[in-house]
Amino acid sequence: MPRRALLTFAGALDPYYRESHEDGRQKGPVLSLLSGRSFDRIILIGRPHRHEELELTSAAIRQLHPNLRIELRRLEAADTTNHSEILSHLRPLLAAVRQEHPEDTFFISLLSCPPEIHACLVLIVAAGEFPARLLNYRRTVHDGLAGPRLLRELDWSEPLARVDPARLAQISARRDRWDDAEQQGPGSLVPRHYFTVRSVEQALQLCRHDAPLLIRGEPGTQKQLYAALLHQLGPRHAGPLIIFNCATLPPALFEAVLFGEDDRHGDGKLHQAESGTLVLIKCQHIPGPVLERLLRAADDGHFYPASRGRTPVRMNARLILTTDRDLDSEVRQGRFSPDAWRRLQLNTVSLLPLREHPADIALLAHEELERLNRTLPRPKRFSSGALAKLESHAWPSNISELRRVIEHAVVQSEQPTIQATDIALDLALNMANVFNPAAPRIREGFSLEEYLRTVKHELVRSVLRKTGNNQSEAARLLGVTPQAVSKYILTLRPGAAGRTRKGRRTSR
Repeated sequence: MPRRALLTFAGALDPYYRESHEDGRQKGPVLSLLSGRSFDRIILIGRPHRHEELELTSAAIRQLHPNLRIELRRLEAADTTNHSEILSHLRPLLAAVRQEHPEDTFFISLLSCPPEIHACLVLIVAAGEFPARLLNYRRTVHDGLAGPRLLRELDWSEPLARVDPARLAQISARRDRWDDAEQQGPGSLVPRHYFTVRSVEQALQLCRHDAPLLIRGEPGTQKQLYAALLHQLGPRHAGPLIIFNCATLPPALFEAVLFGEDDRHGDGKLHQAESGTLVLIKCQHIPGPVLERLLRAADDGHFYPASRGRTPVRMNARLILTTDRDLDSEVRQGRFSPDAWRRLQLNTVSLLPLREHPADIALLAHEELERLNRTLPRPKRFSSGALAKLESHAWPSNISELRRVIEHAVVQSEQPTIQATDIALDLALNMANVFNPAAPRIREGFSLEEYLRTVKHELVRSVLRKTGNNQSEAARLLGVTPQAVSKYILTLRPGAAGRTRKGRRTSR
C-alpha cells in the first residue's frame, strides 16, 4: 500500500506563534496540518534564512508525533525571491525525493510557502513534473461573515497541461525588458502572480498560441502581470517583453508610437517587441482605426507603412491587450470599435475580482506580510481580528488595494501583532493604474496642452468611477474642492463649457 508523504516548508509562524489577545501559544501551519491529517512521513524543507524554524519545527513534530518519520531537506537557493533561482534548486530536490520513494503518494502543503516558492510549486505540479496533491486553506463565508478555515485539497496528479520543463526555468522578473515604470522597482521586489487556479490553467493553455489576446478585469487584478506570465511561459520567452500604457498617449500619436515614424520604422513599439510580446495596457484608449490596423497586421503577419508604398513590413510579435472597461458598453456608446471588439472576443480571458475568490484573501495577505517582513528588523504577524477584517472587505481595487492596506498597517502598527484597528480600509483608491508618470516621447505635432488635458481627463474619470460618481469623495481624494470637480465634469460634455460661460455672462 503506498505511503502518504507530506512535503512542506517551515515558515515564519512555525512551529508556534502567539496572539497578543489570546493566552498561550498557537500551533503554526505545519503542526495545525498534522493535527488534522495523518501521514506516514514528512519531508520538512528549510530556506537559507529559516534554519532556526526548521530545527524548532522538527523538534516540535517529534514531540507531538513520535511515530512520524521526519526527513530534513534544505533549499539552498541564494535568492528565494527569484523564480528562476528557486526552480533551479527546487526541481532537483523534488526529483530526488520522488526517485527515493517512487511509490509514495505525495502531498505538498502551500501553507508556509512564500509567494515565489508557492508559484513555482503550483507550476511544477500543474505541468505534471511532480505528481502531488496540493494542500491549502479555504475560509468559509456565511452571510458576509468570515467563518472557520477548512483544508482545501487539489489533486493535480493528472497534469492540467503539459509544459516543457525547460520553459519553467524561464520564469523570472525580466525587469530590464519591461517598458513600464510600474514594473520597475528595487531588484528584491520581484513581481508575483496572484491568480486563481483556473487562471493558471488558462495561462498554461494560452501561452502556446500567437493569436491576439484580450485580458479583461477590474483595476488592481494584476492584468499586466498575467500578461507577463503568458510571455514567460510561451515560446517567445527569450524575446523582449514590451509593456505600454495607452492612457498616457494623445490619440494623434498612436499610429507613430505603435508602427513607427514614417522615416524610422525601428522607432515603433512593434519593432521593439520583435520576436517577443507587445502588451498594450488600457487598450480602450487606442483609436478605432489604429486598433483595427493593428489586429489586421497581427492576422496578416505584416503591415504597410504610410510612406513606403506597397513594401510590407514584417510583424513578428505576440499582441496582448488589457482593459478595465466593459467593452460591450463602450461599443454601444461609440467609444470602441465594433470590428475590433468582434475580433478580440474570439480570444479573451477574464480575471476575477478579489471579492469573488475571498478564500484567497488571507493567503495573499500573509504573502504580502512576509515580503514586507524581510525589510523589518522584527517580523510582524496578523491577529485573528485583523484577518477577519481583511476577509470581510469587498476590495473594490482588488489586489493592488490589499497590498497598499497591508503596507500601511505594517507602517502604522507599533506592536509585533497587527490588530484590526491597524487595518485602514479607506485606502480604496487604486491610483497605480491611472496613468504612467513617465514623461512622454516628444515628436513632431506633439501638443503639451492636449497631452495634459488627456491625462487630467482620464484621472478625473477614473476617480469618479471608483467613487461611484461621488463628487465630494472624488474631490477629497484628488485634493481639490467639490466645485472644481463639478466644473470639470461640465467640460467633459461636448458644448457644456460654452453654455456654462454663456450662463455666467447672463447671470451678471
